[in-house]
Amino acid sequence: MSLQFVLGSAGMDHRTPMVAAMAAQLTSVPTDQCYYLVPNHIKFETEVDVLAELKERMAPDQPLFAQTQVQVFSFTRLAWFFMKNEPVYQLPRISTAGLNMLIYQIIQSHADELIIFRGEVDRPGFITQLTAQLAELKVGQVTAADLLTAVENLTTTNADLQAKLHDLMILYEAFETQMLGKYVENTDLLNQLADYLATRIDLSHAHFYLEGFSQLSAQERKLVAVLIQRSASVEVALNLDKGYPQELPDTTTLFFQSAKLYHQLYVEARADNVPVLIDQQAASSRVSADLLALDHFWQETNTLSPQPKPAVAALKNVKIVQAANRYVEVSHVATQIRQLVASGQYRYQDFLVLARHLDSYQTVIDPIFKAQEIPYFDDADVQMADHPFVELINALFDVQRKNYRYADIFRVLKSELLLPQDDDGEPLELNVYRRALALTENLVLKNGYEGQYRWTQEKDWLYTRFSAGDDSVQTTHDEQVTAQINVIRHFVKAVLPPFFAKLKAAKTYTEASATLYQFLENHGVSQRLMAWRDQAIAAGDLFRAGQPEQTWATFCQMLDECHSILGEQPFNQADFQSLLQAGFAGAKFSQIPSTLDQVMISESGIVQANNRKVTFLMGATADSMPDDQVPTTLLADNDRQDLSEQLQATDANSYLRDDAATQLAGEPYLNYLAFLSGSDRLIFSYPATSDGDGSLQISPYVARIRDYFKLPVTLAVAAPEAQQTDILPFVGTRRTTLRHLVQASHDSQTREQPLSPNWLYVLRLLRADTTYGELTTKLLGSLSYRNVPQQLTPDIVTQLYGNKISTSISKLEEYYANPYAYFLKYGLKLQERDVFELSPASTGEFFHATMDGLMKIVNEQKLNLSDLDDQQLREMTDEVIAKVLDTTTNPQFAILESSNRMVYIRQQLIKTMRQMAKTLHEQSKRTKLRPKRTEVQFGLGDERGLEALSFDLAKRRKVTVRGRIDRLDAMQLQDKTYLGIVDYKSSEHKFSYQDAYYGQAMQMLTYLDAVKKNLPELLANDTPVNAELAGAVYLHLQNPILKAADVLGTDPLEALLKAEQYQGLLLDDPDLLTNLDSLFATDNYSGSSLLFRGLRRTVKGTITSYSKMLVKPAELDLLLKHTERLIKRAATEIFDGHVDLAPFREQNRTALQFSPYKSIMQFDPLLKENNYRELPTLKKDDVMARIKAEQEKEAADERKI
Repeated sequence: MSLQFVLGSAGMDHRTPMVAAMAAQLTSVPTDQCYYLVPNHIKFETEVDVLAELKERMAPDQPLFAQTQVQVFSFTRLAWFFMKNEPVYQLPRISTAGLNMLIYQIIQSHADELIIFRGEVDRPGFITQLTAQLAELKVGQVTAADLLTAVENLTTTNADLQAKLHDLMILYEAFETQMLGKYVENTDLLNQLADYLATRIDLSHAHFYLEGFSQLSAQERKLVAVLIQRSASVEVALNLDKGYPQELPDTTTLFFQSAKLYHQLYVEARADNVPVLIDQQAASSRVSADLLALDHFWQETNTLSPQPKPAVAALKNVKIVQAANRYVEVSHVATQIRQLVASGQYRYQDFLVLARHLDSYQTVIDPIFKAQEIPYFDDADVQMADHPFVELINALFDVQRKNYRYADIFRVLKSELLLPQDDDGEPLELNVYRRALALTENLVLKNGYEGQYRWTQEKDWLYTRFSAGDDSVQTTHDEQVTAQINVIRHFVKAVLPPFFAKLKAAKTYTEASATLYQFLENHGVSQRLMAWRDQAIAAGDLFRAGQPEQTWATFCQMLDECHSILGEQPFNQADFQSLLQAGFAGAKFSQIPSTLDQVMISESGIVQANNRKVTFLMGATADSMPDDQVPTTLLADNDRQDLSEQLQATDANSYLRDDAATQLAGEPYLNYLAFLSGSDRLIFSYPATSDGDGSLQISPYVARIRDYFKLPVTLAVAAPEAQQTDILPFVGTRRTTLRHLVQASHDSQTREQPLSPNWLYVLRLLRADTTYGELTTKLLGSLSYRNVPQQLTPDIVTQLYGNKISTSISKLEEYYANPYAYFLKYGLKLQERDVFELSPASTGEFFHATMDGLMKIVNEQKLNLSDLDDQQLREMTDEVIAKVLDTTTNPQFAILESSNRMVYIRQQLIKTMRQMAKTLHEQSKRTKLRPKRTEVQFGLGDERGLEALSFDLAKRRKVTVRGRIDRLDAMQLQDKTYLGIVDYKSSEHKFSYQDAYYGQAMQMLTYLDAVKKNLPELLANDTPVNAELAGAVYLHLQNPILKAADVLGTDPLEALLKAEQYQGLLLDDPDLLTNLDSLFATDNYSGSSLLFRGLRRTVKGTITSYSKMLVKPAELDLLLKHTERLIKRAATEIFDGHVDLAPFREQNRTALQFSPYKSIMQFDPLLKENNYRELPTLKKDDVMARIKAEQEKEAADERKI
């Protein structure tokens, strides 16, 4: 029996003296057994290195070397070696997922006894957190009895801690009871191994060598104590400046944890009368001179009184790199690795890439390293909970629990693990399935299909396209789409309800587990997972290939554990889903390196093997080095301190992990190990900015090294410059080099400078390359790309539009807003996906239908609206509303009954219509204008419709404009009839001369023009036939909310009428204006109209408008002719193939504000070729002057012809 320590700093070679001692021992006593113990995740690499070093000492001349007397193990592997045939080792091994399930079940069973944890069980992450806390107690050698004793001796008045410990004791005791004799954990095996070695194995010829440990858990310490007592010898390598047999150093010193371990093992050995040999110092350096200098500096500056000696020389093998962001940082690292390997000095396995937290780099590491064709192994944990199979399981339960919601159904279907079968009984081809699923989703969103009834109804769903202004017609194509959609619906109907019925019928967890497993197996889920595995293997992605198999295996193990743990207990579906979720939440994918020669990517907070030559330490920022993130646990630091004191008093060998302060004090040591993990070089790098964190600062650790050794900070540039001669930082694979060549070429173009000779040389090489030559030409050609649409050829125009354009005026308004958007929407017919929502268009449709129905009843029954009483008006209005909202004839309004919120909105819409009916009633009492017709169509082929506006164009082309006028009012005065247009709007509108001039608002003038051209038809049965246009006005359909100031000192009815006034364009005709509002017919009245906003009567009796809403007949004629000219111009340009990307901009309003086509247009005002079409502000007089000048010029041009 003996204990010896091999001491030295992290830069020294601890392994060589230990391997030398091992070789000497085997040479002298070949039958002795040697065990080299290291942390589990570096076991394989250590085994390779130890055996290679043994060969050099014991058989240097032999080509092959084998040694059966030497084993390189982790602690858990050591347990397997000694106890693999023991009964305890044959107990079922409970997984992390199984532990989570077990803890969840224990909480549910003891819910009534718990104080705090009872309400926490559904909090995300709580089960995992509680499992980790119980595992910490087990690893710390704390039993439920120890916990009870500690709690009884607690003197704290902290009620929260007492409540936590009360709950922990209950759960921990139940946990130990459930585990006893049924399951075993890896941590349990260490206790079993310690007892086994202490009583049943002769270790007198066994030698143990420990390397890579700075601290041990209580279980590990117990095992090592047994090894010290029972074995022939134990050697422990520690990163430590000297031995600490008597007392510990200050907790802030660099080697505190190693010193603490030295002291603990030394004291235990002495207490057991085991000889402690003189400490052996690691004599040779493992690292280069530069890294050894860094080693000495770090030791000297991490003492209570740091006094570092002046730096002798600059370090060539320690570098600091600043990058603009994480992407540039990783790109720089990858380029450096590739170039160093290309130099022949290194292999990929010589590199170690570290970051304190890899999660912020995960999205960029893979694409960059793959682009640089660098093989790598990322040992960061990958959670199983994000796998599609786990999502499928969760979604299956949610579909039933939440009654076939859209989101849950498509979570199931989009997992692509449950596939319908074709006529041959084979799963549908993925491209066919995805097409059918996309069409189904479109229909579900459009029609708002939710609930089991919709998905399981007997009648097939029907797909029909609706075009604006057209009736629905089902075509052959629609029938094909309908068939595809119903393949998905029939699949859901045939598969899910029977499964849910069987699951509901399950009486026990065993039955439920069997039902779930059989459902997935019978529908080919396991086969789909294995197909994914095979595809990944074929693609060479071994990491991804292991995920489907591991996920399925974990699932099967959880079902087995569910059967073992819950078995015949009464089945609860909600708990079953939560158990599976808890199980998957704690599961992680195991990873195996796919090749020996690859870059290792890991986190700096864990022990690394010392066989790498170059270390890249990324993310060297102030918030990561030192790291200020401490794992969140159930026990806070003050709770931990109080409990630890009592545990130590009960049993000195029972303890919890360090508190946050101690962990943070260990940051210099953890980073110190990372600094010296490579033997040749160390390259620090850090990003200057981060997407989520803003600007970042260099680590104070790195800044201290920089300042002491006077190291320069190299800037990793994101993009090269055209005339750059040192282009090596941008040279990697052909593909990545091409990327940088394009960047340099763009810089050349922007700065108007030629490429440097080195870039030109790269350009020649890439153009001559058989693989990348064509791509090089294509990508470089993109630099001359201009975001300008090409004009359409005559053939394409003919195919899109023919020789006749039949359009509505609103479409032409969209053309004047942005010609390219018009082409996308009406030429290519690109549309947004319909969704089940109450859009402004749907609200407008309801308003229009109600107003139309009300006016039709009044006209058909030859009623005078002003003569109706309130009761008649209410009944008439409600009758119309009931017909409009009848979903059998108007299914588009079914949405108003789809939820409580929609029912409320429905009530508000009805109130609005009732109010508008009252408004029309009151308005009719105050004007001689009467509704003549409603929903007057022109150019739509209606029997009562009017002729379309039709214009002949050049080259035998034609444009016709159709539309629907909401209401046509008439006023008969002696020998003249005035016809006026009312347009209903669900928001406030007013007539804009400027918008009318620019083609942004042509609707009202187009409607007036249609009425003018159809006057004979409109007045066929009327006398007199002498007619004039009265104008066109907007009516805002609303249920106005009045302020106190609006009604103060005013008749409330008049206040309402003012809030609902007409506004628009009126003919400046005294007879017309006098009879528009009965107030104006009163001799002594002067003031504003109650019905028409902006209209007023002066003291002299003249009727004027302060809003410029009055136009002379000649002005109206000019406006109508200008509108006709705009229609013909737009049609001519469309026929000529104009698709200009020219969105208008008027002050803060642009055509792109609400455009759904922005991602297609890629309009960028920073590009020279992309410019807004600015619309200068114009007043009425400016507009009329411009129109008059344009018409005079046009007339003059025609006379010349």
